[in-house]
Amino acid sequence: MHYISPALKKINHLISELEQIYHLYALKYSLSDSEFMILYTLSVEGGKCGLSDIVFLSGLPKQTVNSAIRKMEKEGIIFLSEKGKRRKDVNLTPEGIKRTEESVQILIGLENEILSQWGEEKVERYISDTSDYNEKMKKGLK
Repeated sequence: MHYISPALKKINHLISELEQIYHLYALKYSLSDSEFMILYTLSVEGGKCGLSDIVFLSGLPKQTVNSAIRKMEKEGIIFLSEKGKRRKDVNLTPEGIKRTEESVQILIGLENEILSQWGEEKVERYISDTSDYNEKMKKGLK
């Protein structure tokens, strides 16, 4: 068994804690984690996003996204539109916009407030360090 440094242990706990925060927030609004991430992605992208882009940007598996999209479509939260021969856009309906304003947009506001309090230098350092970590992980796991 490999040694786990205290720093790695703390990083893993912080990642899990943040995932739990988002999970509990989604539950508060009767959304599954995948539904919440789709609404979050649509909010960030202005209410409309390619289906394949949602898979990429949300980090969710394709089948999970497809299942959640079907459910959300039945609930009248989103609708699909043809973007091309083999591409579809996912769009928020008026009900979907209302749901995101009551849930996702509040969270995004809090996230923006926290980043604003951190200041530009700390935010840039966090982005740079996290990007570097992710790139090294991808290369190391190839």
